[in-house]
Amino acid sequence: MEMETYLELLRNPGVDVETLAENLKRDYSTVYKALKNLMDRGFVKREYRILRSGGFKYIYKPIDFNEFKKIASERLNTWIKDVTGILDSIGFLEEKDLLEEKS
Repeated sequence: MEMETYLELLRNPGVDVETLAENLKRDYSTVYKALKNLMDRGFVKREYRILRSGGFKYIYKPIDFNEFKKIASERLNTWIKDVTGILDSIGFLEEKDLLEEKS
């Protein structure tokens, strides 16, 4: 869901969560959770807008796609390195040893 949300923001930057939910044909809460995850990872920024009629709303903008690719690639490479290290460290064990219950 996060990738769908990010791509929709690339097509329509500066929209609110209600518009995103409508465009993606998803529930508001689902889109909001995806936006929160994207913001936590630094892929989406939220801006505050004051409404002429009073009140405010948040609009969301994606980071530049090239920056997104760079960050995503770095994080994926780090994850691969970490998983490879874990697999190498347990590589001397046999499958039966890994599945065996400890008493």
